Amino acid sequence: MTLTPPSLVSVDTVALTVTDPKHIKPLAGLFPSGGDIIDVGKKIGAEAVTRDGSFDEMMLKALDKVSAQEQFSNELIQSAIVDPDAVDIHDITIAQAKASMSLNIARTVLNRLVQGWRDLINTR
Repeated sequence: MTLTPPSLVSVDTVALTVTDPKHIKPLAGLFPSGGDIIDVGKKIGAEAVTRDGSFDEMMLKALDKVSAQEQFSNELIQSAIVDPDAVDIHDITIAQAKASMSLNIARTVLNRLVQGWRDLINTR
């Protein structure tokens, strides 16, 4: 099914393709996803949120992804040093920003977990 938005109805009409979000799959590559996105649509409530594995496995996978982003950023920098024309400087900047942001998020989550644990232990 194709739709043409009202703003594009003129001499140059561009057809937009409507796709089903269930057809979108994560790309296999550097950062593999932890679970299937396709199966989430079939579940409701808490079943849609929970996945196989324990909390510590989930945290280790998240830290592995942070590490993978940092390694990817470092590889881009090294390839830019060896062959400056092979890598765009914008890609390096974006990869470094993503790695920095993911590291800051991981640090914040871990600090909040530790603080929550301390609050739980000190509650009397």
